[in-house]
Amino acid sequence: MLATIHSKDTRIEFKTSSEIKALLQRGANALGMDLSSFLISTATQRAKDVILEEKMLRLITQEWESFEKALKHPKPATKELKALMNMKGFDA
Repeated sequence: MLATIHSKDTRIEFKTSSEIKALLQRGANALGMDLSSFLISTATQRAKDVILEEKMLRLITQEWESFEKALKHPKPATKELKALMNMKGFDA
C-alpha cells in the first residue's frame, strides 16, 4: 500500500461531522483497515482516477481537434485512394 511504502512526513488534518466519520470508520472496518489507511488508500486511488480521466479527456479533445482540422482541410486524394474508390462495389 502507498501509505506504508513511503515515509510519513506530512500531516493532513480536516474536520467533518460525526456521521461522516462513523461512515468512513465503518468502511475502513469492513476492509480491515484503520481509518487513516482507509482514507489515504481511498483518496489516493480517487486522485489517480481523476488524473487519468483528465488526461484522457485532454487527449480526446486534442484528437477531436485534429480530426476536425482534417475534415476542414482534407489532403488531396492519392492515386491509391482514387483507385480504391473506383473499385466495383465500393459505393454499394
